[in-house]
Amino acid sequence: MKNVLGLIRDIGRQRGEERERAVDKALGEMKDNGEIVSFYKTNYRADKFRGIDFVVIRVEGEKIPLQVKSSLVGVLKHQKKFPDIPVVIVDIEDLESIKEKIRNLMSILR
Repeated sequence: MKNVLGLIRDIGRQRGEERERAVDKALGEMKDNGEIVSFYKTNYRADKFRGIDFVVIRVEGEKIPLQVKSSLVGVLKHQKKFPDIPVVIVDIEDLESIKEKIRNLMSILR
């Protein structure tokens, strides 16, 4: 049983890393297009204890923390623990769709 649970955890971790790479690429394109000034991926500690995967720096200079999740269950758990950190749900999708989700989230936070 332990091996099955470990395998499930590994799959979840890999899925999360894959989604974060997609968001990293989408944010890179948004930066290249001048939609945002910059962004950076946080370290493990900021993710674990503050619930932040990325910090996005808007053209106005505002810094927006961002958490990436791949399921609604993950979002609900995150919001319970870190209610003030915005979350973007990313599934297997194209970069334009991911960028649109980030744009929508940033427009809500204005």
